Amino acid sequence: MNNFTGKTVWITGASSGIGAALARILAAKGARLILSARSVDKLEAIRQSCHSPDDHFCLDLDLVDPNSIDAAWNRLQNIPRVVDILINNAGMTQRSPVLETRMEVYRHLLEVNFMAAVDLTRKVLPGMIERGAGQIVAVSSLMGKFASPQRSGYAAAKHALQGFMDSLSAEVHAAGIRVLVASPGFVNTDVSRNALRGDGTLHGKMDPEQAAAISAENCAEQIVAAMVKGRAEVFPGGKERIGLLLHRISPALLRRVMRKLKVE
Repeated sequence: MNNFTGKTVWITGASSGIGAALARILAAKGARLILSARSVDKLEAIRQSCHSPDDHFCLDLDLVDPNSIDAAWNRLQNIPRVVDILINNAGMTQRSPVLETRMEVYRHLLEVNFMAAVDLTRKVLPGMIERGAGQIVAVSSLMGKFASPQRSGYAAAKHALQGFMDSLSAEVHAAGIRVLVASPGFVNTDVSRNALRGDGTLHGKMDPEQAAAISAENCAEQIVAAMVKGRAEVFPGGKERIGLLLHRISPALLRRVMRKLKVE
């Protein structure tokens, strides 16, 4: 996938952060975009900020609601273009201990971070297999590789996403379809502000680590470079990526580090 010209790329969570940055980069490389999120107004602003805005369109989508996903897919069938690349970017994290987290919050996190990606992937996959080409990208997190306190639901959903994409990759590689899992560390976006507390309210503030992190544009550039190279994984981020090394060589040490973390 070294030429995006004329390719149709469907991006979820495209109204801000990494999704918006991916949209601008891919549009500049000649892709035609389908931009999805809940806020049509924000999506429209992103579309207008992209190169050749008339080549792109907005498709409102609420990933918590399977009916919304079905409705968006049905609307897409009336548009004369196929999905060459799906980027499952939308996600939501949390800031709450296990015993203070309601079950509906866990279900919400699983729907947004895992189930919706599975649903959309299954919808676009038959066409990709028929054409013998395509790419599925999942924007996961380092929390899909290891976990830290007060992110139990988020980490569980991202671990599930990682497992699903690993299995999918093995199944479809021979059909000419490539699967990429991007697992960023901290990225300077509003993800911590939009994190869910245990009662379902928003965390509402920027975490210090988030504020000092790499930009959404930097992260998106690394993801696009990995897409071009046909890589299976990419890990944008900073020093927090040392957790990957500890997870591989000394899981016990990583567990001790995580037990000492102070999370507000």
